[in-house]
Amino acid sequence: MRVAHLDITGFRNLQPVRMDCSPGLNLLIGPNASGKTSLLEALYFLGRGRSFRARLPKELIQTDAAAFRIVATMSGNDGRRIPVGIERTPRELTARIGGVPTRSLAELARQTPVLLLNPDSHRLLEDGPQQRRRFMDWGLFHHEPGFLDAWRRYGVALRCRNAALRSGSAHRAVDAWDGELAAAAILLDQWRERFCKALEGALERFSPETLAMDGVQVDYRRGWPLEPPERGFVEWLRTGRDQDRQQSHTRIGPHRADFAMRIAGRPPAEALSRGQQKLLVIALVLAQADLYQRHVGDACILLIDDLPAELDPANRARVMQTLAALDAQLFVTAIEPGLLDSAAWREAHTFHLASGEITVVADPPPIPAPEVI
Repeated sequence: MRVAHLDITGFRNLQPVRMDCSPGLNLLIGPNASGKTSLLEALYFLGRGRSFRARLPKELIQTDAAAFRIVATMSGNDGRRIPVGIERTPRELTARIGGVPTRSLAELARQTPVLLLNPDSHRLLEDGPQQRRRFMDWGLFHHEPGFLDAWRRYGVALRCRNAALRSGSAHRAVDAWDGELAAAAILLDQWRERFCKALEGALERFSPETLAMDGVQVDYRRGWPLEPPERGFVEWLRTGRDQDRQQSHTRIGPHRADFAMRIAGRPPAEALSRGQQKLLVIALVLAQADLYQRHVGDACILLIDDLPAELDPANRARVMQTLAALDAQLFVTAIEPGLLDSAAWREAHTFHLASGEITVVADPPPIPAPEVI
């Protein structure tokens, strides 16, 4: 799905935004604090129901506004046009898809599939496993029809087992949740392992194109021991029950899953410079976008903030060429237009931002505005 038209009011420092967007490249040019990142943040919120910069909704709502509203007309490869909108007050979130109210953030995510690359994306390699689990699970949410149900089922069983551990319940009360936990855990484990193999395969294309290296490995870690292989997940839970009681939580399972990157057998921190690590993260996100396109048969939306940072001209040019060959819609920010070459795109729009106000540098044909919430 691609954003054909975007309408934003009451969000951060942005003046009311009305954009007819290119299905290919959309360059957002302007000085620091002009609203470029806020525009990406608004699109991210529409697709994820949360911000990548703020925890509290009131931080996103303009001082003189009661709420912010983000509405997009989404366009699919099959020709469908679907208005998708979200409105957020400090206390309530309201969403509509095709003019129909929805309480499902999962359905919003399906209609607005967004991936983010920004100066903090290196945390995908450097932070704890939560970031990498989210990365795997975003892909699986779009690839595996049963993933969301299994993920929710596992989460409910895990919370109930942990509650029984904390309350000091009898062994049978704790063990009662082991079968339910295991049924969902096996599915999540199989899907995540398969995803990491597919990701490693996709990186065979993107790591040479962006990083100028091959031999990138993705090592999946399931969250409980592999050996001995004849011992099942439930047996591991029973074996560790007493220690789980001492620590008041379940210590093994898919909620501890992770993956590790290796380049010629070495971790990225040892094998790569800081700039090269950024290129590796770019390759990871592009591989994720490619897997999405292959499984869903449609484009996702790439939000790229400050791409020129930490990349020299040669690396910038190589990344832009790789992006141009990818079936995705891009929203890319930069301080100056000359830092990024858009010549490889057949359809590219450039927008200038200053003090939260957006103007079109090259005015495309108008697209009808979406329905409002």
